[in-house]
Amino acid sequence: MTKKTQQTIVSIFIYLFVFILMMEWLKPVIDLTDTGFLALFGWFLMISFAFYLLKLKWVYAFPVKVVYICWVIVHIYTDLSFLSLETFKFIWGMFVENIVSLLTQDWVQVTNPFRTFLFFILLWMTTYLLNYWIRIRKNLMVFFLFTVIFITILDTFSPYSGEKSIVIVLTSGFIILGLLYTQKIMHEQEGKLPGAFLVACIGSLLSIVVLSSAIAYALPKAGPSWPDPVPFLLSTSPNASNGDDGRGLGGAMQKVGYGENDERLGGAFADDDTPVFYATTPTKQYWKIETKDTYTSKGWVNSPTESPIITIYKLGEPIKSDIAPGTEDESLVAKILMSRSYPFIMQPYGIEQVDSEQPVTLSLNERNQKLNTFNGADETPVGAYNVTYNEPTYSLKALRETVPTNLEGLPSEFDRYLQLPKTLPTRVKDLATSITSDSDSLYDKAKAIERYFRLNGFSYNQDMVAVPDGDTDYVDQFLFDTKVGYCDNFSTSMVVLLRSEGIPARWVKGFASGEVIERQNGLPVYEVTNNNAHSWVEAYFPNVGWMTFEPTIGFSNAVNLNYDIDTEADELETPENTPEETPKKTPSDKEEKEVSKSFTEIMSTIAKWISDNKALIFWTIVGLALLSMFAYRHRRKWLSKILIPVNRMRKNDWDTFEKMYHQLLKQLDSYGIKREQGQTLSAYAKYVDANFGETHMRKLTAVYEKGLYGNNRDGINYEVLRESWENLINQLSG
Repeated sequence: MTKKTQQTIVSIFIYLFVFILMMEWLKPVIDLTDTGFLALFGWFLMISFAFYLLKLKWVYAFPVKVVYICWVIVHIYTDLSFLSLETFKFIWGMFVENIVSLLTQDWVQVTNPFRTFLFFILLWMTTYLLNYWIRIRKNLMVFFLFTVIFITILDTFSPYSGEKSIVIVLTSGFIILGLLYTQKIMHEQEGKLPGAFLVACIGSLLSIVVLSSAIAYALPKAGPSWPDPVPFLLSTSPNASNGDDGRGLGGAMQKVGYGENDERLGGAFADDDTPVFYATTPTKQYWKIETKDTYTSKGWVNSPTESPIITIYKLGEPIKSDIAPGTEDESLVAKILMSRSYPFIMQPYGIEQVDSEQPVTLSLNERNQKLNTFNGADETPVGAYNVTYNEPTYSLKALRETVPTNLEGLPSEFDRYLQLPKTLPTRVKDLATSITSDSDSLYDKAKAIERYFRLNGFSYNQDMVAVPDGDTDYVDQFLFDTKVGYCDNFSTSMVVLLRSEGIPARWVKGFASGEVIERQNGLPVYEVTNNNAHSWVEAYFPNVGWMTFEPTIGFSNAVNLNYDIDTEADELETPENTPEETPKKTPSDKEEKEVSKSFTEIMSTIAKWISDNKALIFWTIVGLALLSMFAYRHRRKWLSKILIPVNRMRKNDWDTFEKMYHQLLKQLDSYGIKREQGQTLSAYAKYVDANFGETHMRKLTAVYEKGLYGNNRDGINYEVLRESWENLINQLSG
């Protein structure tokens, strides 16, 4: 058995078990995040390790991996043919849209396909690092230990069961360490191990590790000394109460989903991926069910009323919601197919009418904006229906013109949207004032509150969320004590902070957009599950109307804004028309706003230019990529034209000579005259000169070794050495 064959066999086993180790990293990530498609990610790992094993040049491996990643994204998120023009548009649009989001630091707008792309890049970097540890360091102990720690922590503190994974990880890790040690022995013996000895080493290693692991796994084991920490902590914690959106009261952990009782918020809830409905719609939507207006310091109820205003609509009739539909674009249609029976309509924003083959009437309760379905006098669930909608568009200029004085004289019907409990701690109102103190318009105040949670150490968590005891206020506890919660915490807190500043606001319940599972006739089909039950905020601005806000970290429900503000610098007001009570802006304030304004204009211009020149940018990138590949392929032809002039501009000293010598070694390796492992520089120099029939390499090497090892750098004729170096470089480019 030759030396190369022995090395190949050992390397195959090493990469095989490293692949198994990486799959044990992937499994809990896929499981806990409900990502799915484990096999597709596994194939990417297999392809990557196969390329490293074959030592395939990056110029060939890179495009193969990129094509595979694009194919997976198209396969998961669309039903398009991979070689179609629509697929190209989809991939190009994904990069343009998300790069703009990254440039503007709008992280929540990053789409799921692009997140999948970034996850592939992370896997790519990880496999590269593992290959470096295998090839160069020949030691994977650190990665092995981190894998063991990772699996054991997940098994202890998460729902993931790592009982089998930990056995696989330990078995694979010990085998890898043994094989790497075998490689070291082969290197020390210069690959002259007998074939039978190598087979015996690998066979005994596999047999001992696998057999001992199997016996250890099969033997009976004592029970744990302590209970499982997660259920134990949840069962003893006062936080273990009701789930999101008011799913039940106190006691045990509840499952996520829609419920009507929101009187006591807080506590942990368990995931539930049961589908609620499927929505085939051209645009991503939040699905509104109802609003609530009275905050009790523990949760939400609707204010009492003797005779709520009920409006009856027939199927196909225009629906008048207090959030008017848009007018600029054509109306869109969302096809809803229910999996659970609910006697109300899932409302997209800008709802215009509802159509269904099932004979029902619609009842809009203006108190809570709920659109119920009836058959006669009985509430009746509708299995399938179409909702026509036109997304509202808001004028940014009008929003920026909303000032606190506009709130004066609001009708009494808005009083319930300003309600706050008398027991609300003063520090909550003080915080609202502090957050909005630098904002002039009501809209800017609302945006400042919306951003506050993302910039001040708050975190999204569904498990260990507090339930306020006694007289503790739900919002106060979240804002100042825990800073940990889910959508109910964030949305309720924003409503209370808005009301503290006199801005009418209400709490909204419904479902987030869900996930795209397929496409029908080019339209995405969203699967909305109980896990997508959600709450958010609507705020009212005089002369504008109701508008949605999303304060919850990790969620995004961007509204359509018409950027109709004047981009020119505002003229300075004269002393005659400047109100005395208006404080003058300091130069620093003005400069900051001008810088912010200029930055916004620049980013908007860049985004528009990218959008208008998609084809030019794409073909430019393709052209540059092809040119780069061609240049790399023929680099020996032109590299000397750069190396020689550049080095002639440098000084004739040892540092320059040392750099030139290392450049020469790289060019020789690229040319195909490779230096064998363990070969001395002198022996390699003789081998090089034998190829060219010259003595230049031996001259250069002799001087290099004397200067490097003997520190003898005096009296060196660098001009003569440069001639020998240039002679070799020119021959390599011939």
